[in-house]
This record gives sequence, structure tokens and C-alpha cells, in this order.
Amino acid sequence: MLVQERTKIVVNTIWGKILMDRWIHYLYTAVACLLACIVYYNFAINKAYVEFELEVTEKADFKIYWAEKGQVYSEKHMSVVVTRPGRIQYSFFLTNIRDISRLRVDTHNYAGEATLRSLSVEQAGYAPIKLSDSRSFRRLAPLAQIEDFRAADDGLWLRSTGEDPNFELLINPDFVGISPGWLLFRFAVVILFVIPVCLAVSYLARDYLFVPVFLSGVLVLIIVMAGISERNAHPDEYVHLQATSYYEDHWLPPLFGDDSVRDSYSVYGVSRLNNGEVYYLFSGKFHGLLESFKIPEYFSMRMFNICLFGLILLSTIKNHYARMVAIPFLLSPQIWYVFSYCSSDAFALFVTFLAGCQLVNPASCFSRFLKGGSQQFISGLLVMGFLLGCLFLLKMNYYPFIAFFYFCLGIQLFFNIVSREDRNFALRRLAAVTAVGILFCGLRLGADYMVNGFDLDSKFREAQEQFADPKYKPSTELHEKYGTLLRKDRGDTLRDLVTRDHWFEKSFQSGFGVFGYFTISASQIYYDMVRWTSVGLLVFVFGSIFIRGGLVNSTVAFSVLVVFGLLIAASLHRSWTWDFQSQGRYLFPIVPIFGILYARTYRVIYQPLLILGVSSMYFLGMYVFIFEALVRIPKVVFH
Repeated sequence: MLVQERTKIVVNTIWGKILMDRWIHYLYTAVACLLACIVYYNFAINKAYVEFELEVTEKADFKIYWAEKGQVYSEKHMSVVVTRPGRIQYSFFLTNIRDISRLRVDTHNYAGEATLRSLSVEQAGYAPIKLSDSRSFRRLAPLAQIEDFRAADDGLWLRSTGEDPNFELLINPDFVGISPGWLLFRFAVVILFVIPVCLAVSYLARDYLFVPVFLSGVLVLIIVMAGISERNAHPDEYVHLQATSYYEDHWLPPLFGDDSVRDSYSVYGVSRLNNGEVYYLFSGKFHGLLESFKIPEYFSMRMFNICLFGLILLSTIKNHYARMVAIPFLLSPQIWYVFSYCSSDAFALFVTFLAGCQLVNPASCFSRFLKGGSQQFISGLLVMGFLLGCLFLLKMNYYPFIAFFYFCLGIQLFFNIVSREDRNFALRRLAAVTAVGILFCGLRLGADYMVNGFDLDSKFREAQEQFADPKYKPSTELHEKYGTLLRKDRGDTLRDLVTRDHWFEKSFQSGFGVFGYFTISASQIYYDMVRWTSVGLLVFVFGSIFIRGGLVNSTVAFSVLVVFGLLIAASLHRSWTWDFQSQGRYLFPIVPIFGILYARTYRVIYQPLLILGVSSMYFLGMYVFIFEALVRIPKVVFH
């Protein structure tokens, strides 16, 4: 009887788990369908679509600003598309025009002539707004920098006096209604597409197989972005490209102020060639290897970062610990974006990802080295020392990751190794590999001293004075400096940055989808959906760890929150004391840290709910990358 009772209990437990997983799967599918319908409605139906024909004599930005009654025009309420001579037809998404009362149309941004042939604004449920003849073009009232203009049936011709000519169009959106049947049919099509995807994700949930599948989709987007976006269409890419090009033919850094690398200096008078990062050496040599393939130079210089992401993908195909560390890489399209152009941020994410995998995998090269025999000593010492050396040569905002890395190492050594003798052995090997890492780091930093001497600070300031734009020179008077610089010295408080300048909101948005030179952003509904999904995911993960993870895992989770808070504080302080730059990528060191945390605590986190949150953010990111970033990024013109 006792055996029968125990068998019954086991069977009921297994059956209950099956039913529970089935209901979770149904819930996952229902939530995914609902989310897809909401996304489709807000991003495809409840949004205006602009088509226009414009003739320009130079490459220019065509912009439309929108404002509700009583509002002023602002950069937050603007869409832009790059126009070129020889091309006439363009299109882009605007916003929901329901409450919009006026539009400001900026035809171009150079002093000269342009002709607007037609302009239409259409949104489902509203009467279209069309300008296509002399009568309709007269609705455009000139606002500023218009020397002359003429409205005719073949278009609106204008000549501007400056680089910001603009017109105003008063509108009164006429709602004519949407057919409920047609709307339901569209939702049905969306649902029929989502259900097979949910079935596939459910199958791929085993052993986190969905991670390499999702990363494969991201890799395709990265390659497309790198291939179609024009040179320097991305933040500060021109200086990254110049630094990469230098190391194609050099091994040592240049002299400060060397005229031959003048183009590598930014408007601040700072060159990436003298900041100690090792990324440009690797990227430059890789670019040199690709020369014989006759790849376009702009794409060749981006190939290194594409390959880095490809290596992350290959790691997740091979190892399930790598899949867990890579899960946070699925959460934001801004992470994917930095791999699509020439930038050292991609290298930093790659190196920290590798370090995280070595830390959490008990069978990794690093783990075997710490507890292995003498036959592993030389190879492990060199390989892991080189990895740590690269880690020490990342940007300063990745230093908290290094501290967290060693903190987790300490926990593993003192809680996972019982024998005191084994622990001391591992500590000696850790000290040895750290010393080798410092040696590799010293070789790179020593090259700077060998070339430039030991008075680097004074030479750095001299280079700033020599190459910085006038408004960024250290010697320029404060009132003549660029307005974002030295906000604290100007009398602004931290409260001003947070409440008036919306530092937190701008940092959040630029961490989840702001592209180009911060000119391409999504609609507010996208950021709101990402905000609440990410908050729910964070509460779920950290709540699970604090409730079920035990003292050690809870301590690690708390340290992650501390590191995240310090990163935010450091970024905010820099915006206040140096230059107001609310860029979410400054907080990216938290990405591999979250991966390490999950790989340590995955047993106490309910996987189906985690996958629900991760896949929701992933598909939101896919939307904004495809329909905002790829559609609106300035593109290469092939002749």
C-alpha cells in the first residue's frame, strides 16, 4: 500500500507539472498574440505614413515636426529622412495625427534651391492630407529662412537664405472611421503568424536553444545594417574608422598631435589612438586582412564587429552556459546596433561576454586552469592572461564589470572549494593569471609611454588645444563653450538634469532604440511597452532570487543592483560635470553582468515566465530595428 501511495503521488506530481507547463504555454501564446496585435495596431494602423517627392541639389535632411494645440515644436517630436540629388520619391512613418494641429516641414538643410513635388500624410481611419497642386501647396506658410518660393501645379519651388528653411501646415485631422471587420481580419492574420512562432519557441525552450536561433536573426539584421548604412551614419564612427585605418599599417600608437592622424581627432580634440584601448589594433589588422577581397572600405571596417557577434552566436550553439550568459543580449536592439558599425563598444561587450562564460562554466578553460594540473599551466596562463589583459584595456565604464568578475570569483573560490589546500592552489593560479593579464595590459600602455614619453597629460591637453573645435577647447571661456559642456560650472543642478532635461528618460530610450546620430527614435508607445516589460522581467528575476536563491545568490544579486546603481550615478555625474550625454550604451557593462547573474541562479527562476519576458522584448526590438533603424538610416548610394 505504501508503494502504491508513493507511486500515486509521483504520478500526480508529474501530471500536475505537465498540466502546469501546458497552461503556461497557453498563457505564453495568448500574451504573445495580444502583444503582437497591440504592436501592430500602434505601429502600423495607429500611425501616419508620409510619402513625398522632393528634388534637391545637395544631400539634405527632410524633416517634419509635429505639435498639438498649445505645444511648441521640439526635436522629440520629429521624423527625418535623408534626401539626395537624383532621387525623388521618399517615405517614412510619422506619428498618430489624432491630436496634431500643425506640422512644420523642413525641406532641406542647405542654402539653395529645392522643389517639393508632392506631399501626402495618410493614416487609417482619417481622411488623407495631400499637397499636389498650386492650390494645396499654398497651405504651406513660410516660417523662416525662405528667400523666395513659388507654388505651381508641378510643385513648390523655394530658395532658402540659410540652412533651416521651413514651412508650417495647419491641419485638422478628419476621422472617417475604421471598418471593424477589416481590423479583425488584420488581427487574425497577425495571430495566425504568431501561433507557429510560439510553438517553435516552446520547442526551442529546451536547454535554451531559442538563444542561438534568436541571435541568428539578430546577426542577419546586423549584416544588413552594416551593408546598407552609409559611412559615418552612426555615432562618432568617423573617428573609429580613422583609428582603425591607422593600425592597418602600424603597430605602435602615434605621437600626440601628429598631423598624419589629424582626422582621428574628435571635436573634443581627443583621438581614440591615444586612449589605451586595444580594439583599434585588432580591428585595423583585421581590416588589412580583408583588403585582398576588394570589399568596400566602409563595410570592411565594420566586418570585425560583425565577426565578433558571429563568435558570440557560435559560442551559444556549442555551450548552454554561453546561452544563459547571452540571454541579456536579446533584450535591446541598441546592443545589436553597436555591432553593426565600427565602434569599440562591440569589442567590450564581446570580451566581457567571454569572461562571463569562463566564469560560470565549471568546464571552461579558466575553471580548469584554476584547479588543473601542470600540463595545463602554460596554455591556460597565456590564454586567460590575454583575455584578462583585454579586459583591463576596455573603456573606464567597464571597470565595474572587472570588480564584479573578481567578486564572483572570490565567492566561487571560498564557497565552492571545500579544501583549504585546493583553495590556496586556485588563489595562487588566479594571482599568476592576473599578473600575466596586467603584463599584457602594460605592453599596450607602455607603448604610449615609449612613443610619447611620460608627460602624457600635458601632451593630451596640448592636442586638445590643437585639434578641438573652438567651442570645445579647454581654453575657451565657459560662456562661449558648447551648451552641453560643464553643466555644473554653469550653475545647473543634478535636479535640473533629471527633471528639466529628462536625463533618465533619454538614457533609457537611447539604451533601447535610438539610432544614427540620435536622430532616429521610435514612438513613445514602443518605449512604454519596453519600459513595463523590462520592469516586470527585472522584478520577476530579482524577486525569484531574493525569495528562493539563498544567502549567497541573494548577495550576488544585490551586488548587481549596486553595480547598476554606480554605473547610472557615474554616467549622470559625467553628464553634469563634463558633457551632457545621456547615452544608454554607457550602461552596457550591466549586460554581461546580468548574464553572469542568471547563469548562477537559473535553477530558482521559472523558465517559461523568463522566456515570455525575453521573447516579448526580443520581438519588440526586432520591430524597431527593422521598421525604424533600417528604414530610416542614411543609406549608401550604389552607382
